[in-house]
Amino acid sequence: MIKKIRLSADIFRDNDREAGKNRRLFKKAGVFVVNLMGSPGCGKTTLIENLAKNYKGKIRLAVIEGDIATGKDAQRIAKAGVPVSLLNTDQVGNACHLSSKMIRKAYEKIRNTKPEIIIIENIGNLICPADFDLGENLRVSMVSITEGDDKVSKYPPMFVNAEAVILSKIDIIKHFKYNLKFVRKEIKRLNPNAEIFEISLKNKHSLKFFSDFLINKRTTTNTIYRLT
Repeated sequence: MIKKIRLSADIFRDNDREAGKNRRLFKKAGVFVVNLMGSPGCGKTTLIENLAKNYKGKIRLAVIEGDIATGKDAQRIAKAGVPVSLLNTDQVGNACHLSSKMIRKAYEKIRNTKPEIIIIENIGNLICPADFDLGENLRVSMVSITEGDDKVSKYPPMFVNAEAVILSKIDIIKHFKYNLKFVRKEIKRLNPNAEIFEISLKNKHSLKFFSDFLINKRTTTNTIYRLT
């Protein structure tokens, strides 16, 4: 008799158990954790830099920076005056995602800064990170106009569990064959409750909408995010 063993089941089970530990730890510390996911180049680091400006003197922000190699993005965030803990996955087999255990180790390096909001900048990838619960309160998926209008349809797991979806670089949409109406419709088809933010860093109002959204979620959320 031949038996098939799903190795992924154990991987997810272990990760979910560790995510639960993170969740309890974050709740006890009173920190609101955001899992920010998206492709390389969609603007995640730039978004964080600008949020740091908005929150300066108002909200204690910290970042857990995930990258396969180098600390370039972490250096940019540190330069913006934000405590940052770097996770390079090339030290664990070039993993295409962050795990709950990694997050807890990274948090220990910044917990003494007493952050009120932690943003996890996940590995640049529209596939792997979607499957891993990190113990976060909020999932945000980000996709740029330059990536084309088919990405939401092609990578549904990345968007179906996100509470917010950011469409970035909206100011250059006129230079691309991009069907914004179709993308909005696809997001709502996959995730009717998702908040959609169309952001241009040249438009301070568009960034403020998302910045205020995070603060509001931190102060009003009574439930903790879990993968369905």
